[in-house]
Amino acid sequence: MARYLRTSERMASQAAARAPGRRVLLDRYRLLERIDEGGAGEVWRARDEKLDRDVAVKLLGPSADEAFRARFADEARRAAAVVHPNVVTVFDEGRDGRDAFMVMELVAGKTLRDLIAERGPLPAHEVSRLVTQVAAALDAAHAAGVIHCDLKPANVVLDPSGIAKLTDFGIARAARDPAEQELLGTARYIAPERVEGGAVTARTDVYGLGLLAYELLAGQPAFDGGSDAELVRKRLLGPPPSLRHRRLGVDGRADTVISRALAVAPERRYASAGAFARAFAEATDSGGDHTSVLAAAPVPRALRRLNLPRLDSAVALLALLAILLATVLFFASFPKGLPAVGQPAASAGAPAHTTPNVVGQRLSSGVDALLAAGYKGVRWDVAQGAGGAACTVARQDPAAGTAITANQTATLYYVAGKDCSKKGD
Repeated sequence: MARYLRTSERMASQAAARAPGRRVLLDRYRLLERIDEGGAGEVWRARDEKLDRDVAVKLLGPSADEAFRARFADEARRAAAVVHPNVVTVFDEGRDGRDAFMVMELVAGKTLRDLIAERGPLPAHEVSRLVTQVAAALDAAHAAGVIHCDLKPANVVLDPSGIAKLTDFGIARAARDPAEQELLGTARYIAPERVEGGAVTARTDVYGLGLLAYELLAGQPAFDGGSDAELVRKRLLGPPPSLRHRRLGVDGRADTVISRALAVAPERRYASAGAFARAFAEATDSGGDHTSVLAAAPVPRALRRLNLPRLDSAVALLALLAILLATVLFFASFPKGLPAVGQPAASAGAPAHTTPNVVGQRLSSGVDALLAAGYKGVRWDVAQGAGGAACTVARQDPAAGTAITANQTATLYYVAGKDCSKKGD
């Protein structure tokens, strides 16, 4: 009974020491708020009382054995050598009693896991931008001799300016035996060679980057299953389901690039994260997801030349065809004296109409208005950093009031949102 009371008192004392604001590591880092918790320990928002700034502190619990804490500290020091705009900076590491800890840059923002939960599948051009940033972070880490080994949406933070920052270096790579890998790894994202106890290389992170790209495009993880064992079995037996079975309209080239990154055998993958990112960018750049062109007439030719953002359902495609039909009917209603669509006016270079103001309108409405005004086609792209309601036009080019000439196209920049190309309710 006395032993039980002593144990209870010790546990209560440890819990009190970890209460927000009570624990101060090495008389410097005051733990303020627990941000996250996992099998490897906890992440806290803390105050560096020496430099008077907020930081993030990754704290290993006292249950970690001495060998693991030593490897954790070694990896923390190596991660601190990775200095890159897309990497969360490591400031310090140390021990306080039996706790090993790492001090890092505190990034305000949301993780890519949160972004997927809020928006679902992202446009291919946006995925390419994020993948390129994370790949740059991984290449910098690999050049410094650090393998991340636990790349997943929860370990990439998107700051308010849209910069992706890779975090969680130093924990997954510190686990080298199968038992520790099971403790620290996430079965949904672990590479096949880690499951089989093989060598961990830069291609291990290429696999993780392929999974990240897949999930951002599909809005769901590549592998699903009711248990860790089922997830691991699917991973070792072959590639993930085709992206085009998860999301309609995905370019086949993007599917091929991701499949190569997710090859079970590491030697079949891209040699570096940057090589994968470049191949992915090439596969999505001309796939039409980031800009769109609508030809006004004739309808059969326009259908062949459509280069619109990839649509996620047959309903959306029908809505798009309705827009084209409405456009053709609009021009068909013009008096016979007007020049035909796509043909120069009688006076070469003479303007037929002026550009309407569509800023603030929904993207699809703005496209309709510009086509109706006489533009041959309309392109659109996300307005980086723009505020306002999702899917509304933030700016236009040419500006409102500009004369429209024959065979001219316009560009709309819109506030990012989900399914912006679909007609509003």
